[in-house]
Amino acid sequence: MEVRAHDLLQFRGAEDIIASRPLPNWVVEAVKLAPFAVVRRAPVDQDNIPVGIRGPARNQRFAAFLPRSAVIRHIAPEQLARQQGWKQCLRGKQVKALQALDFVDETCRIHQLLWGPAGSVGFELASGWPVVTAESDVDVVIRAPLFLPAWRARQIADDFSRAPVRIDVQIETPRGAVSLIEYARGSMPILLRTLAGPVLADNPWEHHENHSE
Repeated sequence: MEVRAHDLLQFRGAEDIIASRPLPNWVVEAVKLAPFAVVRRAPVDQDNIPVGIRGPARNQRFAAFLPRSAVIRHIAPEQLARQQGWKQCLRGKQVKALQALDFVDETCRIHQLLWGPAGSVGFELASGWPVVTAESDVDVVIRAPLFLPAWRARQIADDFSRAPVRIDVQIETPRGAVSLIEYARGSMPILLRTLAGPVLADNPWEHHENHSE
């Protein structure tokens, strides 16, 4: 099982979580409601996957690890996009961020992009737990294994700017992730988030970089 940042993992319960400190009460309660974790962008420690547990409040995020053996289901953002679960749920017609997914899907189809919802939207679609609020943005992951020119990124960013809600897009290259908006500006070097931490990269697809503080 290959896991990547933003993937969602369903597991059995709080007893599976590996952490360097006791679990806060909110973590235990959140896992009872929705035993799902989000894969963090960090190296895999032996057979333990770096994950984040989210609570109902924005400031409730807990970094931990999850053994591979504890994973019941592995859901990638692009699976959620293919399934289009927002079309079948009632909240998909009521919440702006979920309503906007049809726009995102159509935009990505036009540009022939492999995409998936992340953040609160992806979490709700995977877990069924209603964490998306009226103020939620739509976090989007675009898989870009091949070089994407900055001029094309500008076209994509312009189209996303017409969305009914704010769309926050991360371009996932084989090396890490960059912000679509930042990359579209064409000003290099750019901040690239990698498994080893943030670096400044002149080309997010090539291995020439300067480490960022």
